Order: sequence, then structure tokens, then C-alpha cells
Amino acid sequence: MTAETGPRAPAPNHPPATVAVNVLAVLAVIVALWWGRSFLIPLTAGLMLSMLVMPVVAWLTRWLHLRMLATTLTLLLVMAVLGLAGAAFGDQIGRVAGRAPDMISLVAQQLAETEPGADSLLQRARVAFQELDRAADRLSNVKPLVQTTRSKAALRQAELAASNAAAAAAAAPPGVSISQTATVALRDTAVSGSGVLLKLVGDLTIAFFVAFFVLSGGPSLADQFLGLWDERPGLRLRAEHCALECVRQIRIYGGVLLVTNSVVGMVVWAAFALSGLPDAAGWGMTAAVLHVVPYLGMALLTVLGGAESFLAHGTLSAALGMSAFLMLMSTLLGTVVSAWLQGRAAKVNPAAVFIGVVFWGALWGVWGLLLGPALVVLLKVVAEHTRPGKRLAGLMKG
Repeated sequence: MTAETGPRAPAPNHPPATVAVNVLAVLAVIVALWWGRSFLIPLTAGLMLSMLVMPVVAWLTRWLHLRMLATTLTLLLVMAVLGLAGAAFGDQIGRVAGRAPDMISLVAQQLAETEPGADSLLQRARVAFQELDRAADRLSNVKPLVQTTRSKAALRQAELAASNAAAAAAAAPPGVSISQTATVALRDTAVSGSGVLLKLVGDLTIAFFVAFFVLSGGPSLADQFLGLWDERPGLRLRAEHCALECVRQIRIYGGVLLVTNSVVGMVVWAAFALSGLPDAAGWGMTAAVLHVVPYLGMALLTVLGGAESFLAHGTLSAALGMSAFLMLMSTLLGTVVSAWLQGRAAKVNPAAVFIGVVFWGALWGVWGLLLGPALVVLLKVVAEHTRPGKRLAGLMKG
């Protein structure tokens, strides 16, 4: 007879109400992140900027003995770097935009030089439709129409329909030419682009102010923040470790971004130089700047690089070849290598980094693509230092 064992502990049971509450809570957080993006985006960017340049501020403070002055000099240096990068990018954009009329003229010239009798897809389709029309005409002439059998009412109805069609054709607006459509599109793009640029400048201004006040506060502000968990000594120590790890991961993210952007810039520089395109160094710097924004930046570089190659060589094959190379390079270096390096450095699954970037990009647009990888890493760090987030941290672990 077997020995009786004690009663087993009941398996944890999660009632459906608890699951529904958790799902609703997650949806509420997502809605709050989207609704408050005008405030949360510059706040997050400013906090990340302060964590990224904190070592520079500490070094200058030891040298100048004035933390306010050290913070001001550090942020001015960051502004100067961003200004140089924006100037290089804007110069390339302006150069391509200024040569857009030449590109349109070149395309029109190539279309005009195409032989009308060439065996092209359009020509064959046109011939096929003409043969179809002739076959329909032969089929309709098999039985002649007998006009005498038509009633007077049917004739009146036909005449009324013809008059209505003529009146509708006369009232229809004249056709819009391609040049008019392009002019309206360029005007709308310029207006929307100006609005986006002003919004970006406003967000950057707020982010710099947030970074300035956070860095100026220094250790005293950090102590006040950690003091929120003073009621339990173990909880404060865990919060301190979490904050230090977040700062370290932001610096790692900045280093990975610097390395991958430099590699992308040098590869584009070499490709443009070997292709005989002008200002290869400027295009390399532009590629390094655009790679800061994953996916969207490299898509823009692919379009601009194809246009520059088309203008330089005058053939569509050259433009398609350069665009294909830039797309392949951005996929390998900008997506695979960058996600792998970030995952290895932060011990995060590359799939989690990619999914996180897509999620934050859908939520915050361009800012989400820029801040997404760092936010994924910070989420994993916070989940590791909290008991409810252990499972999420294990799922994201690389």
C-alpha cells in the first residue's frame, strides 16, 4: 500500500475576468501612448539624449567645476553636429530637387526617341485591341439592323439619351495636363513638408530643454528620483540597478548606431565613387544621416541614389542598378546587421527588436522608428528588474 502524500497545491487558475482586465489595460496604455505622443516624444528623446551625453557632461564638470556650463557646452556641441548633418543632407536634397527638371526632360527625350513601330508591350496591346474591335464589327454585321421595325418611342428615347450625353460632355471640365498635376503635387508636398519640418524643430527644441534641465540637476535629481522607492531598501536598490542599466544600454545603442551608420556611409561613398557619380563623399555622409531613421531613411536614399545615377548616366538601367544595390545594402546592413548587433549588445532577441521598431513606428511615426530600438531595450531592462515582467524579459532575451 503506497504512502499517502499531502494534498497538492491547486494549479494557478486565471479567471477570464483577469485576462480581460489585462488586455484592456494593455490597450489603454497603447491608446495613451498614441494620444499623448506630442508630449511623450520630446520627453523620451530628451531623456535619452541626457543619458547618452551624461559622460561628456561629467568630464567637463570635473574640468570646469561648473555643471551648468558643462551642460550648455555639451548640448551646443550636439546641436553643432546635428546642424552639420542637416546641412549635408539638405544640400544633397536641394541638388537633386534643382536637377529634377533636367531629369524630366531626359525622360521625355528618351520617350520621344522611342521608335513608334518597335515591338513593345504597348504596341502589341494596341494591335490586339484593334483586332478585337474588327472582330466585334464583323459579328455585329451578320444580321443587318432593320430600322423600319423600330417604334417612334424608341427613336425618341435614343435621341433624348444622345442629347443628354452631349450635354454631360459639354458640362464636363477640361482635362488636366500632366504639368498641372505635377505642379499641384509639388505645391502640396512643399506645404506638408514645411509642416513636418516645423514639427521636428519644435520637438527637438523641447527635447534639448528636457535634456538641459535633467543634466543640470545632476546627482541631486537622481537621488530624488530614487527616493520614490525609499520605503523598501531592496526596492530602492533594484530601482538603482535598473536606472544604471538603462543608462548603459542607451550608450551601447548610441555606439551601435555610430558603427552601423559609419559603415553604411563608407559603403555608399565607395559605390558612388566606383560608379563615377559626382560628390561621392557627400552622398556617403547623406547615407549615414538617413540611416539614423531605420527603413524610411534608406528608402529615401534608394530613390535619391537612383535619380542621381539616372542623371549622371542617362539610362534607366543605371538607375535601377544603383537602386537595387542601395536596397540590398540597406536590407543587409541597415536591418539584419543593425538588429543583430543591437541584440547581441543588449542581449535582446533580434526578432523582438524588429517587431518593436515596427510597433513604435506605427505608433509614433518617424520618431518611433528612431527611438524604437532603444525603447525595446529599455522595456527589457525594466521587465528584468520587476517581478511581473520576468516572463516578458525571458521572452525578449536573446
